[in-house]
Amino acid sequence: MKRKIICTILAILLLLISVTPIIDAASYQDQKDNIESKLDDAENEKNQVTSQKKDALAEIEELDDSIMKYEKEIDDLEDKIAKTENNIKTKTKEIEDLQKELERKQELLKDRLVAIYEEGQITFLDVLLSSDNIWDYFAMEVRMKEMAEADNRQMDEIEEQSKELEKAKSELEKSKSDLDATKKDIVSKENSLKIAKVSKQAKVDSLTAEEKKIQKQMDEYRAEINRLEKLIREQANKASGVYSGSFEGTLGWPLSNTSSGYNVITSTFGPRTSPVAGASSNHRGIDIAVGIGTPVYASADGYVLQATSSSARGNFVLIKHASDLYTRYQHLSRYTVSTGQYVKRGKIIGYSGNTGIGSGAHLHFEILTTPYYMTEINPLTCNLLNKPKLIFR
Repeated sequence: MKRKIICTILAILLLLISVTPIIDAASYQDQKDNIESKLDDAENEKNQVTSQKKDALAEIEELDDSIMKYEKEIDDLEDKIAKTENNIKTKTKEIEDLQKELERKQELLKDRLVAIYEEGQITFLDVLLSSDNIWDYFAMEVRMKEMAEADNRQMDEIEEQSKELEKAKSELEKSKSDLDATKKDIVSKENSLKIAKVSKQAKVDSLTAEEKKIQKQMDEYRAEINRLEKLIREQANKASGVYSGSFEGTLGWPLSNTSSGYNVITSTFGPRTSPVAGASSNHRGIDIAVGIGTPVYASADGYVLQATSSSARGNFVLIKHASDLYTRYQHLSRYTVSTGQYVKRGKIIGYSGNTGIGSGAHLHFEILTTPYYMTEINPLTCNLLNKPKLIFR
């Protein structure tokens, strides 16, 4: 009996010893799973915060684009207003001159009609009887025909000038109407601009110190672009109609196929992760991986609107081509053309480099439909002459 009790106690002890580790292991696994779950939650929260920060910067960049778009539209409208006001002045002066000329001719015709009335209608018999001979008669008849034709021309001119005057008045009224509409449009754009700026400031205020530093660099970049845009606008106005030369229907690849990296694209057109602080996350051209000092060629015949430098673009060249197309070549080590110069397709305009905001040596190549920011189109979707087989990295 005693032996049975002892055996029973030993069995219970063995059971407890064997079960306890299992219970402890299960408990630890639960704790581990719980901690891992919390870690996952924390990681998700961290990712969400990081995403929100990225979203905030992206939203600010979108607002910046909107602000620049509104500012450009306002500049365009102000140009339109200036042109319309000049047109109104021209039309007003034209109307005054037409009115004076019309009144002068009407007065002459009136005097002529009064004279005819007072003298009475001259008949064939009057001319015959007043002539000394047959030659006088023919001479008198010719003068009478000339006078009649002059009277008819005078009346035709008066009628034509009356129509011209009415047309000028109608055009003047339309110009005034367009001016009023443009002024209202400016007010609307200015309101949209104010809203966008307030929204941007609210977003900027919510950024971290590091993000504010990045945003400050972006603001400086855009301010530099704005400064350049104003210079380009002035230059473009001066060069208006100055170039309509040969084009041959397509732009060419800006690099020689003998240059190392001439077909390697390191950044495509459109949204991207900003490679360095201050660089845009909405890429407006393509980056081609050529080294410093690689010759860069004009894509087509054209007129150099700008050959200059800026803190953002570095040394760059902007060329106006025919068919309302423009090309821009950025981050050059140096340029070899001057503003106002005419260039031929294939002419060396500069050498690639690493100036301005960039992550290394390359050529940034843009195609635009106007010389202004935010009218860029994807170079890789254009029909580029001698476009090579591309490698993307």
